[in-house]
Amino acid sequence: MENLKTRVLSAVILAPIFIFLIYLGNVPFLITTLFIMGVGVWEFWRMYSVNEANRSNKYLIIALTLAIICTRYFFGFESASRLLTGCVFIAMLWAVRSYDKHNLHAANGFAVMVTGFVYFGWIGSYLLTLRNLENGFWWVMVCLLIIWLSDSGAFFIGSRFGRHAMSPLVSPKKTWEGYFGGILTAMLTGWLLVRFVPIIAEILNQQQMFILALLLSVIASLGDFGESMIKRTFGFKDSSNLIPGHGGFFDRLDTVLWAMPIGYLVYRMINSGLI
Repeated sequence: MENLKTRVLSAVILAPIFIFLIYLGNVPFLITTLFIMGVGVWEFWRMYSVNEANRSNKYLIIALTLAIICTRYFFGFESASRLLTGCVFIAMLWAVRSYDKHNLHAANGFAVMVTGFVYFGWIGSYLLTLRNLENGFWWVMVCLLIIWLSDSGAFFIGSRFGRHAMSPLVSPKKTWEGYFGGILTAMLTGWLLVRFVPIIAEILNQQQMFILALLLSVIASLGDFGESMIKRTFGFKDSSNLIPGHGGFFDRLDTVLWAMPIGYLVYRMINSGLI
């Protein structure tokens, strides 16, 4: 009960601040994203580094992650993709040099480094890409509201009716009943947003919202399983204890990292006339 109170209090304090920073956009939100993704990739590095064979250079993985985010923000996809290629080369050069200094597991560190800056740098940048669209604040908020409420719906329905585990080893408490409950909650959330929030109805019609909510609830929620797999592999309950009651930044990013590219995909599909 005490942990639940702490969790709720943290959310009540931090959520409005985060939403305000999303609203501000521009450089304030860039700095916010750099901070969040920088801490997230550090937590990622920290978990993998429990196994000595997986160690890489934490300063380099953070620097490359932040460089990709900044390049995407200031220069767009094409420049960021070229930098991403360069980052892979840099990581390989680091690994070769590290091996030459008798780190016989440098290849593991190379794989961890590339995965880290791709996941938190390239994929994490979609948070900024979506925000920088026309009506970007509302696009980000719709995606966040759907995944947050879908997650809550999955939790409560799974707690009450859950009987069949989805992935017993990775996440024993996640059930198919909760998963489908989360999907239904997402669909209801999407319907309510279009029905009662005029500015959202101007951006998405009910069919488009149905597709967005379905994709987010079916696919983005699986990001939680990926993070759980990493934590269980290395014996972590949470990615860190930086957010009271919630664990670490990676714990809060698990579905967000999947949701933002999905939101951007739906935006492009709408603007291409596909839906």
